[in-house]
Amino acid sequence: MVALPMASRAGVGDFPPFWIEKISPGQPFHPFVINDVGDRAWSLEGLRGKPVILLTAHRDLRYDLRKWAEALNAEFGRSGQIHLLWVHNLSRYPWTVEKHHAKELWQQFKPPVPVLLDWHSLVGRSLRICYDTPNLIAIDRSGRFAWHEQGPLTKAFYARIAERIKRLLATGAP
Repeated sequence: MVALPMASRAGVGDFPPFWIEKISPGQPFHPFVINDVGDRAWSLEGLRGKPVILLTAHRDLRYDLRKWAEALNAEFGRSGQIHLLWVHNLSRYPWTVEKHHAKELWQQFKPPVPVLLDWHSLVGRSLRICYDTPNLIAIDRSGRFAWHEQGPLTKAFYARIAERIKRLLATGAP
């Protein structure tokens, strides 16, 4: 008989729990360790100290998310003010897709920011995300969920997001 670890005792590196409770602003974001297309592990614990902006959407919206990534990277990412990451949910890919094929597809796409391959939808299940529109998720420098916005890149919407990021940088508050 093999003893399996209970979900409450399972470490961050173990298989994720089946149920992840939805979080609200101000609550600690669920810890994660997710590999990018280059097999570098990104952990929420290691990203503390700067605000983290996560971009996510369905794979069909990758060109829309690329616009968001380029715009936010130009203003905030390259200067090192924030950690800007693109989290791609692979849990709904066909079961025949192998990890190396998914990595190759994303490497060919050449995204402007690191793409994390979230095979278990850890980020999406934390917020019950709708992937039909681009999602921007902010985590403050202490690892708490700050805010979640959805929408395509427009001048007005970008100005609102940039203002929220500046406020997050200035005070640490959402």
